[in-house]
Amino acid sequence: MADLLLVFSVFFRLGLLAFGGGTGVLPEMERQLVMEHGWLTHQEFIDSYALAQLKPGPALLMVMFAGYKVAGVAGAVAALVGMFLPSGLLAALVTANWGRLNRQPWLRSVQRALSAVAFGLVAAGAYALVRLAVTDALTAAIALGATAALWYWRPHPALVILAGGAVAGLAGALGSL
Repeated sequence: MADLLLVFSVFFRLGLLAFGGGTGVLPEMERQLVMEHGWLTHQEFIDSYALAQLKPGPALLMVMFAGYKVAGVAGAVAALVGMFLPSGLLAALVTANWGRLNRQPWLRSVQRALSAVAFGLVAAGAYALVRLAVTDALTAAIALGATAALWYWRPHPALVILAGGAVAGLAGALGSL
């Protein structure tokens, strides 16, 4: 039971930070899951994020993997509820009071400020992903190729992830010969 409460509390605190998109919380999530608690290795963290990008729905469903490793199915549910409960409660609160809030003169200032914070969190998340995933010349080349492909041709991201995995797998197979 203590494990479940710890999983829930860690992901609840992360869920409080996860506005502006899931990428914004990745640096802190990586710190908590890998360095602080040791629930995942760096590679497991990267892999769980990459796999989460391949499926429909929010990428932050990746938290279920860490919760599962700690406390099984109950841990996966605790991680999921902890991660999404703060944003769900905030959305319900804002929706219930939107008519009154929408007329407040300070709302535009808050929206602009939160946009800047969200941008900073997303930039920090992107930096964390690059720092974790780009470890040598091959991964740098794959990252640059993926960025170029996404920028110029705009393919579905799942195709780019699969292509990057295929290139890495082929390079690994050739390297082991």
